[in-house]
Amino acid sequence: MKKKYAWLFTLIFLVVLLVPGMVYAAGEGAQTSEAETLPPAEAPETAKPESAGQKPEADPRAALKEALEKSSLMADVVIADGVYIDEIAVGGMTAEEALEAVLSQIEGFGKKTVTVTLEGAADVEPIQVSMAELGLHADGISDIVMEAVSLGKGGNLIVRYKAEKDLQVSNQVYNYEMGIDEKLVEQFVTEKTETLSVEPVEAELTRTSGGFSVSESRTGIKVDVPATVSAVTAALRDWNRADVSVAAAAEITEPKYTTEMLSQIQDDIGHFSASTNDRGSGKLQNLERGVELTDGVLLMPGESWSMHDALAPFTASNGYTEQIAYQDGAYVQEYGGGVCQLATTLYNAALRAEVNISKRSNHSMIVGYTIWGLDATINDDGSKDLELTNDFDFPIYIEGYHNGNGKVTYTIWGKETRPSNRVLKFTNNILSESYLDDEIKIDPNMTPGTEEVTQNTSYPQAVVEAYKEIWVDGVCEDKIRLHTDKYRASPRKVTRGPDVPIDPNTGLPVVTDPNAPADPNNPDQAPDPGTTTPDPGTTPDPGTPDSGTTPTDPNNPDGAAG
Repeated sequence: MKKKYAWLFTLIFLVVLLVPGMVYAAGEGAQTSEAETLPPAEAPETAKPESAGQKPEADPRAALKEALEKSSLMADVVIADGVYIDEIAVGGMTAEEALEAVLSQIEGFGKKTVTVTLEGAADVEPIQVSMAELGLHADGISDIVMEAVSLGKGGNLIVRYKAEKDLQVSNQVYNYEMGIDEKLVEQFVTEKTETLSVEPVEAELTRTSGGFSVSESRTGIKVDVPATVSAVTAALRDWNRADVSVAAAAEITEPKYTTEMLSQIQDDIGHFSASTNDRGSGKLQNLERGVELTDGVLLMPGESWSMHDALAPFTASNGYTEQIAYQDGAYVQEYGGGVCQLATTLYNAALRAEVNISKRSNHSMIVGYTIWGLDATINDDGSKDLELTNDFDFPIYIEGYHNGNGKVTYTIWGKETRPSNRVLKFTNNILSESYLDDEIKIDPNMTPGTEEVTQNTSYPQAVVEAYKEIWVDGVCEDKIRLHTDKYRASPRKVTRGPDVPIDPNTGLPVVTDPNAPADPNNPDQAPDPGTTTPDPGTTPDPGTPDSGTTPTDPNNPDGAAG
């Protein structure tokens, strides 16, 4: 009997010794080589912020207390040696001590900063925010602490034995993941990057007595908020727990007018003046108003400018008066009459500046303030216009001036690139020229033999070529035909009274005394104008206009309308 019990105790003893070893050996075979060799210092893996939108644990301290109360562990039980939570060796700590150590570590990570910079804006300070302000948090910390404190303290004898043996061979590391709140990231980027955005500042050109002055321009930068939010979250997704610097996604906006560009406007590259003899207050008012609307025009490379659009509408409310103008080969009264002098003047200045004249029309009739073929006109609906296009690689500035007495000058400023020995001349070639006879209108209400000139100037029908000549060192090197213009004829216009009857016997005009009776014996009878004897002393000169008539067109003394 004693032998039987001895064998039984021996068998139990062997089971106790061999089974844990076998289980441990099986567990050892399942361990990776990394776990076998990983030293404590290298055990933690990099904690990466988890995808945004997750909420942090409400209160990890309360959660741990509740978990401990539900478990069979005592509050003062300590964690086994060789256990790590992230980089923290929590062996020998209670659950509460381990939790505080982890929370302290996370608090330290929260002090790391995210800096958002704006490339291309050296004078703009970057913005910073702490990770804590972006809602840095770690979820499930209380659960990890409970796992750590429970290791080797639960399960049957074999499980506890295995856990103890495992810790003797390699450390047990529990990692936690951190996250940020994307809404806080978006809020930070939206609110703070407003200070990074910079509106472009345009350079301003000012005419001075000595030339021009140019103010400083500045490049504009506008932050792309959604793209910057994405850049920040992407950088934190691979966070290495160090401070982070992110370049904001931004759009660079160059000002239209830069200081460098406008500073090129220094030279008079073409000017021209034209005068009118019509110095009536209405005509001068139209010229003054037109110059006011076309002075100070800045034209950048590639831009076009319409003189019609600058001057229109031709109305009293826009500062114009009714004056003589051309329309369909005749004089008419219309608002803005006379401003075509401005178009002709600027056209000639543009020719001398060699600016691209992309649209130009000639008058319907010859004008007197420039040579034939070198005029320009505009009309009310804009179908006739003067349009300039800046084909240079520098801006140009159009300056208009009216001396207050009918003389208009336009100067085009820019950058002179042409050699000084190169001179331009503009000439014409009249291909045909013919005049109409006077247009005479008989007015029966006028005194016989008298006349009134209603249009003093006779305008020819003409075909004219205009040329640009290029002279270098006094030699004409090129002659370029600009265009061929056709002009309508308009005759001198006269209104006359009825013809005076001629006595066939004397050949002299018959002058009738309207108060003399036709029959002296019958004083009540009306006189017969055909039988009255002329009085040579009262005969008018048919070739001389009545002294009370005007020999020229009072509205257009120089023959220049439009």
